[in-house]
Amino acid sequence: MEQINNGNIENQVNIQENHGSIVLTAKSRFSKRFEKLNQEVASNERYEGVMDALKHYLTKLDGVDMPTKLKDGGFSDSEILKAARRKEKYAKQLEKNLFYESAQWIDSQLFAKIMIEFEIHVELPLINLGASKNEILNAVVEKVIYPVLSLINEEGESDTFLNYTMEDIFGMIYYLTGKCHINWKNYDSIQSGI
Repeated sequence: MEQINNGNIENQVNIQENHGSIVLTAKSRFSKRFEKLNQEVASNERYEGVMDALKHYLTKLDGVDMPTKLKDGGFSDSEILKAARRKEKYAKQLEKNLFYESAQWIDSQLFAKIMIEFEIHVELPLINLGASKNEILNAVVEKVIYPVLSLINEEGESDTFLNYTMEDIFGMIYYLTGKCHINWKNYDSIQSGI
């Protein structure tokens, strides 16, 4: 029995000859937002203000700056300089992103993923237990950077605006460090002089 789909052409799939499995899935929220972002940029559809979901990550939570947090985490001066450059590179990209609602949404979701992955795979099992900086950085790459980059590459395959790289994701991590959302040392274990 032949089925006829007279819906919108965007919702139709025509398959002539098939010699394997066909998997059709609905678009995710992420892929829809990447597509919407391309449309917003193409039509220069600007967004006024900052989404509440993003405001949280733009808010500085305490007074300790990024270089101090990284130094406390065992980073050398040259590593801190590289981190500062990556953070600043991302901060410039963020300024551009604020003009587009979908870019703000994507960044807020990426920040949330980065923070949760960092907490679960880096902070709790490694930083809190005094692991070496090299172990911590390896976990950051494997458990935070790669999954975020994979999400971006899969869901944002049509992205023509953000084009985030591994270095940009590191920049996001250091940006969150500068806003005190991410720590590289277990400050809870520091005993006061009382």
